[in-house]
Amino acid sequence: MAHLERIGSTLVKGLGWSQHERIGVAVGGLDRDRRWTPVWADDLTCLRAPQFPSMVRLVVEPGDLPGDDQHVVHQEARIRYYDRRIPARVHDGPLARRLSAEAGRQVLLARTLFSDAIVWGAPVSVLLRSELAGLPSDTDRYRPNLVIDDRDAPLALAAGSRLEVGAVTLEVVGELERCVIIDHDPVTGQKDHSLLRRIRPGALLAYGCMVVTEGELAVGDPVRAMLAA
Repeated sequence: MAHLERIGSTLVKGLGWSQHERIGVAVGGLDRDRRWTPVWADDLTCLRAPQFPSMVRLVVEPGDLPGDDQHVVHQEARIRYYDRRIPARVHDGPLARRLSAEAGRQVLLARTLFSDAIVWGAPVSVLLRSELAGLPSDTDRYRPNLVIDDRDAPLALAAGSRLEVGAVTLEVVGELERCVIIDHDPVTGQKDHSLLRRIRPGALLAYGCMVVTEGELAVGDPVRAMLAA
C-alpha cells in the first residue's frame, strides 16, 4: 500500500526546505508553511526562488523570524505576488539584512495576515515517487509538501481525485507547472541538472491539492486514492 514517505515545508518562501516527522494540516496548508516571504523593500514585490536559487541553502528556524511587533516597517501593506495583492505585515531585522546581502539589494520580510500559504496554486503539493523514473530521486529539489511512495502500485491522479493520507483528506486541483528551481541542488543552490525538458509536457510534475479534512500527518501514514467521479 502507498504510504507517506516525507513531509516538507519552509517557514520562508524560497528558502531552505525542512523535513518533519509529523505536522498539522489546516485549510491554508501545512502548519507555518510559506506564511513568510522575502519582498523587495522599494515595491514590496515577492522575490521568487528562480531569481536567487542560492537562497535555498538558508534554512531558518522560528526564532530567526521577527515577532509580530519587532522591526515593523509596514503594519499592514499589500505585497505583490505575480498579479495578486496579498495583505501582509512587513518587517526588517537580522534575517532581512542577511537576505539583502545575498540579493545585493534591500530585502524585507512579509508575513501574510491570513492563514493561507503564499503559493500560486493550491496550498499542499504532493509528489508521487512513481513519477520520478529517470529523474533525480532527491525529492527536496522538487519542494513537495508530501512525498508518497507508490512505487509498488502507482497511483493515478487527476483534478477532482481525492487522497486520504492518514487522518487528512486532500482533493487534487491539478498538476503543478514547475520552474527552473528544480534544476538546482536543494542544499547548495548550485545548478546541477536541466530537468524541465525531461518532465511532462508543459513542465508538469506533482499535484496541487486543497485540504478537505484537516488533521495531523505523520511519516508512514497509509495513503488511499479515490478517482474523481
